[in-house]
Amino acid sequence: MISRVGSKKTGISMKPRQAFRLAVAFLCVTCLTLCAFGYSGATGGRDGNLIASASPALSEPLALAENIIGKARRPETIPADLEFTIISTGDIMMHSPQTKAGWRQDSKDYDFSFMFEKVAPVLKEADLVIGNLETPLAGASNGGFTGYPMFNAPDALAMNLRDAGFDLVSVANNHILDRQFKGLSATLDVLDKAGLMHAGAYRTAEESAEILHFEVKGARLAAIAATYGTNGLKAPPDKAFAVNYIDEEKLLNGIARARREGARYVIVMLHWGEEYVTKPTARQEKLAMSLLRGGADLILGNHPHVLQRGEIISLTEAAGTDGGADKAKEASPSTTLITAGSKLVMYSQGNFISNQTGLDNVSGLLLKITIGVRGDTGEPYLKDAGFIPVYTQRRDRSGAYKHTVWPIELALREIEAGSDIFNNEDRANIPKAWQRVIDSQPYLKLIP
Repeated sequence: MISRVGSKKTGISMKPRQAFRLAVAFLCVTCLTLCAFGYSGATGGRDGNLIASASPALSEPLALAENIIGKARRPETIPADLEFTIISTGDIMMHSPQTKAGWRQDSKDYDFSFMFEKVAPVLKEADLVIGNLETPLAGASNGGFTGYPMFNAPDALAMNLRDAGFDLVSVANNHILDRQFKGLSATLDVLDKAGLMHAGAYRTAEESAEILHFEVKGARLAAIAATYGTNGLKAPPDKAFAVNYIDEEKLLNGIARARREGARYVIVMLHWGEEYVTKPTARQEKLAMSLLRGGADLILGNHPHVLQRGEIISLTEAAGTDGGADKAKEASPSTTLITAGSKLVMYSQGNFISNQTGLDNVSGLLLKITIGVRGDTGEPYLKDAGFIPVYTQRRDRSGAYKHTVWPIELALREIEAGSDIFNNEDRANIPKAWQRVIDSQPYLKLIP
């Protein structure tokens, strides 16, 4: 269950030490008050010593105070740790052939649900599913539906994503202004109607001033998204707030503010890096280390349209000097090891769905991480992390466009069973894609 929350903390809880102090104060005030009004005096003991004997008027409040102190002193039962899972995907694109494939002639509308039907069962196992929506949903009247280089997809895509299991999308990318500010605003309206949370683009200055907070199984999270640019397109001068661009100082301030507002786990989604390059740039690595040191817990990268490595970084590594990721690999070849304070950066998640054709472009992954929540403190921590390889099938056996995201393990089983779902090109590419995804992630584990 995911619920979006405001930015202010609510609720007050009393710790055992506070309760003990309150009880002691109550006892002292009670005794002083009753002493002022008298007590029954003293009686002699067996050996002649004085023994204080409380009057009936004093015994009841004393018993009440003793009961309060006893409860405060008794150790509370520490709740068991909780956990929740996050799945994150690569770029969600909508090229023209995809849009055409989603047209239903009988009902005269669009439906892209078939694109996600094979992967939806995996997505729905997670408590939070995140994607990068790299197309506006600006409506047919705003320039029509188009693919590259100026995208605009039908509104139906939003609900199809929601039905497939998505909860949150980043809209901070280089195509968010492809239909100008009007298209940006319309996109956010469509996402709101579909029940999808979004981050990185805004309709008003007030929206841009807020950080997205939400709860997953009672744990409070925050999400921040930013992009390197918008292909030279700009919002009007009076709408300069519309897109969150990558600025290190601004991102660090946002992370710190999210913490102050009560977030216990901060996710940063970045549209960065070089397209079609399988290694992160030095700028990506440097910025990642800065944000991890500054309080980010999870960095999710997109834009290259191919996979780049993911890494688990310990708190001590993140607190080091620039280039800490390389030093981490030198110190520990197996960065799949998760220790206290571990954080994660995924430099590029590749494509989730598109019409791009290269093996690197149709080979993607689902990043799956498990977050534990300490029962005694409520503090989240990285418990497990790995990846599930996925593949985009573009055409069916007849050659017609039928873009479908497949968990590769499922696709391999279909091939081994002699299924006729795939054409010869896919049958040859799917085993290669499996190995390509595995090779791209030397520091994360494969999740079967």
